Amino acid sequence: MIVRVMSTSVPTPEPSESHRKATQTLESTGPAHSVGFTVSTIGHAVAARFGEILAPLGLEPREFALLRTVAVTEGQSQHAIGERLRIPPSRMVAFVDALEAHGLLERRHDPSDRRTRALHLTEGGRELLDRAFAEAVAHERDLCAELSAEEREQLLELLQRVASRLGLPPGVHSAIGQ
Repeated sequence: MIVRVMSTSVPTPEPSESHRKATQTLESTGPAHSVGFTVSTIGHAVAARFGEILAPLGLEPREFALLRTVAVTEGQSQHAIGERLRIPPSRMVAFVDALEAHGLLERRHDPSDRRTRALHLTEGGRELLDRAFAEAVAHERDLCAELSAEEREQLLELLQRVASRLGLPPGVHSAIGQ
């Protein structure tokens, strides 16, 4: 017995003219002239430079991000802050342990739930964060020196649209939990 399978094909929509032009441009100029390549290259260079800027302060970019988040969400639980930053609980414990050992953070019991540990900056943590934040602002100014305020805002808006397409939440670095 022979069974014939009938296939029905769904017509594929024709790509738009702008899509065709973008594809032709990418094919003719190569991968170095692409958003992915450019963003990746810039991201690597910016991250490396920021690490160099923070190193004299004894901080790594991930620690800066955690201190900054604690400053903004002071008194929230370690668990809530870890979830916000997408840091797995085991990594979060290690981060907080290290910052606590350096006298930058402290865990306090939540008076409404003694099982919950709320995170707070110490005075030393606040002072270090202030110095690191000043360095971060100077770094941002240097990065954007060739852009007007409007161009900087436009760039941020466009990059956020790309980040949204990738499912990245605003204000959270995708590598912090790794």
